[in-house]
Amino acid sequence: MTAIETTPEVDPNIEEDIRLLKRIAERDSASFQAFYKKYSGLIFACISNVLNDHHDTEDVMQEVLVQVWNKAHLYESRKGKPLTWLTTLARNRAIDRIRSKQRRSRLNDDFETENKKDQFEFEPSGHENLEFKERDGILHQAVSRLTADQREAIELTYFSGLTQAEVAERLHEPLGTIKARIRRGVNRLETLVKPRLA
Repeated sequence: MTAIETTPEVDPNIEEDIRLLKRIAERDSASFQAFYKKYSGLIFACISNVLNDHHDTEDVMQEVLVQVWNKAHLYESRKGKPLTWLTTLARNRAIDRIRSKQRRSRLNDDFETENKKDQFEFEPSGHENLEFKERDGILHQAVSRLTADQREAIELTYFSGLTQAEVAERLHEPLGTIKARIRRGVNRLETLVKPRLA
């Protein structure tokens, strides 16, 4: 008597989600709408659990939906269910938002600390004003000597407060490329500025 081989049944719900993502990858807006209608509540709850802030949750949800539209082609069914992929996307985006806010807060704190050090009980002398201008000029010259790509990535990260992942998405570049670009740019700035400010 031979044993009858049974293949595990695939959840029709998962199959439908996979089909939707494939069609979204082909830029099918009706499939995107169906996917949104099915999972928008879940995405919102997932992000809200991490951020606990309604305004930020709405912002991040928009970002996640843009990612679903732009990155549906990256989903691989062998690596997990569409729902797992979606909730991971949402959670990572929410964590990126927290890190971005923390980085901005740290930069503000650093700036205030530096400002307190530089506050004078009297007007800075002409010599000190000259030093400040010279230092500012050195920094501007150094930034202008970066490549356009490095300058753009550094400005978006350090002055616009975006995470590296957000910069990568905005510039339509891989995250690794952006990280390398920022690292090389910062190293170049140090090389150009340090000897002249020593």
